[in-house]
Amino acid sequence: MSGAAPAIAREAQRQQALLQALFAPRPGDVPPAALGVAQRGARWDAGLAAYRANGLEHARIALRAQFPTVLAMLGEAAFDAVATRYWYAHPPRVGDLAHVGGAFPECLQAQADLAAWPWLGDSARLDRARWQVLFAAPARLAEADLQRLAAEDPDRLRVVLAAGTCLLESRWPVYTLWRLHQAPQPDTEALREALHQPGEPVWVWREALRPQCRALPRAEADWLRALRAGPLGAALQGAAEDFDVSAWLQQAVAHGWIDRVEAMSGTAGAAPVL
Repeated sequence: MSGAAPAIAREAQRQQALLQALFAPRPGDVPPAALGVAQRGARWDAGLAAYRANGLEHARIALRAQFPTVLAMLGEAAFDAVATRYWYAHPPRVGDLAHVGGAFPECLQAQADLAAWPWLGDSARLDRARWQVLFAAPARLAEADLQRLAAEDPDRLRVVLAAGTCLLESRWPVYTLWRLHQAPQPDTEALREALHQPGEPVWVWREALRPQCRALPRAEADWLRALRAGPLGAALQGAAEDFDVSAWLQQAVAHGWIDRVEAMSGTAGAAPVL
């Protein structure tokens, strides 16, 4: 690994130099030295133009893969137009297009011509969460964690949710909208009815190398938020009377929602809330 580190660092510098050249307002006639290319003047300008066109097309393809619900909502032409605006307004910081959509939900919300569809931003956040959990580290829950959970004072324990999980909260019924847009031809009447429904929390996780999601009852969303915020004991005290903690724990173990159970003095991570 140590022998590969310099090569990795050089490649990162090369990618960063290329991104800076692609998005520079006035690129120079001489390429950055980190690129290691020999073209100058008109040949460099032509090559850079080709890179720009190629980069935009690859970005559109990547964004379509990362935001399929938004694509279904907008249609191909409108989506590609927004993707083009996004590409130039939010230049990528790394060469890996798997990360290109980081600010896409915020970009959608900022578009004046999309103001009539205010649920687009949160729908994009659900798409983004489903994409991100694919790349998260796997849960590390072990038998010792379960023994600690059964034997120790819950006021001194924290349940750390797996990195491949995410609680998304929205004022829009984004799970229902996502589900309806799984059909090749969404039911327009069902979509209109859905937009009059209240917002719904959504739980996103990775299982068997695939993203999963489901709408949550409010009591379960409150439980997850409490787990993220503090000790297990406080979450237990604040849980709704009709919320079955034991059943949730069984599900969590079966589906890989828990990374570890640790003493409060440890350093804890948590599933993000979007």
